[in-house]
Amino acid sequence: MLAANPSGNYRYLTLDGRPFSAGVVADPGYDLVHATFARPIPLRAGLEAAARVLARARRPVNAIAGLELRSPSPLGKADFDSFNEEYVSGLRSLGMEMDRLVPAARTNVAASVGGVSEPSVYALTYTVSGDRARPAFVLSGAPEPHPGTPAEMLDAIVQVLSGRLKDLGAAWVDATAIQLYGVDNVQDLIVDRVLSRAGDAAVHGIKWFPSLPPIEGLRFEVDARSVGTEIFLTA
Repeated sequence: MLAANPSGNYRYLTLDGRPFSAGVVADPGYDLVHATFARPIPLRAGLEAAARVLARARRPVNAIAGLELRSPSPLGKADFDSFNEEYVSGLRSLGMEMDRLVPAARTNVAASVGGVSEPSVYALTYTVSGDRARPAFVLSGAPEPHPGTPAEMLDAIVQVLSGRLKDLGAAWVDATAIQLYGVDNVQDLIVDRVLSRAGDAAVHGIKWFPSLPPIEGLRFEVDARSVGTEIFLTA
């Protein structure tokens, strides 16, 4: 279901039972900014840092449309549930919960190289005034929905994300960045199973992070976004 976040100037796809949305699309008259921290910041401090970024941009905290997290390692279900409770508590303290739902999209992965010692905030996406010809969106990371060969798993992920894009009124061709998380050697499959679906947006290539999804047993995750501005936060 596509719900409205009027105070943040975007609409979002609700996910039952999840502390994040499936994806976000900016309202007409608004664009998205993607901001990456120079180093991941531990969760609570990272959420507070994200709020300060919004304050400097003169935007309300509910304008945060997406968060990218890094965790030390994949978790079992009980530990993952505990992490989500801490995450929601942190967002609630910032005032980011709406009708018991968290509208912001989320990607959370465990980096295999250059990892973190505790759950941390790596990047955020937020709305600003602006208008582009293409929809401005950010998708939550989607892992493989079921086991299979790498080709089958990537096909399934792309199918899930394609459905989300359709629901948001966007398409792969609108993407300015596609990100893949995994540790398998799948260069040819990335072209055949992911970039071949992106149309002209494939010119941007793909960002590959040697990482694993946050739950034990999963192998791949993919997200995508379409933003007007990319910035790097050094402080």
